[in-house]
Amino acid sequence: MPRCLLSLSGGLDSAVLCAALLAEHGSGSVEAVFFRYGSTHGPWEARAARAVADHLAVPLTPVDLRAVFIHAHSALLAADGRPLPKADYDRESMSQTVVPGRNLIFAATLASMAESRSIPLVALATHAGDHSLYPDCHPSFNAALAQVIRESSGAAVSVITPFAAMTKADIVAKGAALNVPFALTRSCYERTRQSCGQCGTCRERLQAFAANRLEDPVTYRKR
Repeated sequence: MPRCLLSLSGGLDSAVLCAALLAEHGSGSVEAVFFRYGSTHGPWEARAARAVADHLAVPLTPVDLRAVFIHAHSALLAADGRPLPKADYDRESMSQTVVPGRNLIFAATLASMAESRSIPLVALATHAGDHSLYPDCHPSFNAALAQVIRESSGAAVSVITPFAAMTKADIVAKGAALNVPFALTRSCYERTRQSCGQCGTCRERLQAFAANRLEDPVTYRKR
């Protein structure tokens, strides 16, 4: 029986978390869920999530939540139509990429699936760089979420956020030590096959690799 249920987006953070959980708990201990929610980069995320899951030999279940987010407003949602801001995460314009309630809905869905299947742990890859911009990545949210899901499941399910105190650079370092297939991951928010190199998440990713004196194996359209 798997010990952990993970939200695997196809991005760098969740790929490293998946590898870390496997290293900690062993082969067969992790199952993953990919959420379709109408994001701008959704099709490329889906491909990346599948590639990472196959590489790590982790079962992956796609869950379609697009109807849940149909009335949400965010530049990160394809239906919204706004152009994505091209700035670092410390810029106010990046607040346009907040998707209201996303992690709350993802975590509740994961917790329901985990409880139904007697899986004791739900793992989320939120990290310290998310705290100032995304309310549903803040430590106070993580603590409240863990308590709510513990109460909801009668203590059958716990939420863990192992990267909550780590920077993106820390996560890259951990992933490199675990031989995570970074080339298979997708971070870019643009709805294009090739990563743009200019959106907030591309910038953050490139800075994290540079901080570790590593070359990002992903090919970028603009640098």
